[in-house]
Amino acid sequence: MTKPKRRGQYSDEMRAELNTNFTRGITLSTFHATKHEKSDRQKEHDLRVWRRKLGGVLLIIILVCGLGLLILTQLSSSFSDVTSNVSTLKTADADRYKEIINEYLSKNPFERFEFARRNDNMINYVAEQAPEVKTVVIKQAGILTGKLHLDFREPIAMWSMADTTSYVDAEGVVFSRNYFAAPTITIADNSGATASSDTVASSRFLGFVGQVTAELKKNSGGIVERVIIPTGAIRYVELYLMDRNYPFKTQIDRDATAQAADIAAVIKYLDANYLTPTYVDVRVAGKAYWK
Repeated sequence: MTKPKRRGQYSDEMRAELNTNFTRGITLSTFHATKHEKSDRQKEHDLRVWRRKLGGVLLIIILVCGLGLLILTQLSSSFSDVTSNVSTLKTADADRYKEIINEYLSKNPFERFEFARRNDNMINYVAEQAPEVKTVVIKQAGILTGKLHLDFREPIAMWSMADTTSYVDAEGVVFSRNYFAAPTITIADNSGATASSDTVASSRFLGFVGQVTAELKKNSGGIVERVIIPTGAIRYVELYLMDRNYPFKTQIDRDATAQAADIAAVIKYLDANYLTPTYVDVRVAGKAYWK
């Protein structure tokens, strides 16, 4: 009969097995599992994962660089050139307009980016200092560089008073710097006004003349040849049309478009009835008088 072993007693085989599985001095914090060499399949899988991650990182870098380049092509930090609708523009004049636009962009720096630019605000700002400018366009000319294109107003009438000459275009905008040929329509001032008179009044006269002239031409009502401010006149002007020796008395406080329509209607009636009056008065809305 085999004698049972007491607790704590091990055979030589068991002691050898325990010695191979445990090492003296090893604790849970210093224990490292036995590293097994990865299989080819596992290595290939890990390589695919690594390539996928690398490709994602490269794609993000490319997108960020592309976006940055796109933003730079939208930025106009300086202007390389100035073009316009006039044949010649002096360098000094071009630099003046550059300075005005740079002032606006300095006050609104984010608008140096094309996608954030408020063109109407920019044009209004330029027109306050240079009313002869009708439109302003900033075109990209490369990275961080833009070029300006300016459209100037073309005058249809002018008024000389003392040492100052003012011009007006078809929209009734008055300006003093003209890059086109002098207009054929001039305003003869017989009102007795002096150089010290209110310039606002002259601007109103000019603006009205420009609008009426443009409306008459557009509606085939006739071509204005000359304009006279009669003696003592404050609120009205006399328009002389081509091939007509009598004036049309107009009121600057009335709508220019409406008066141009009245003049066109009167002309048709006079021509149809072979009438040649001394003058025609269209200062009252909806009514015309002639003598």
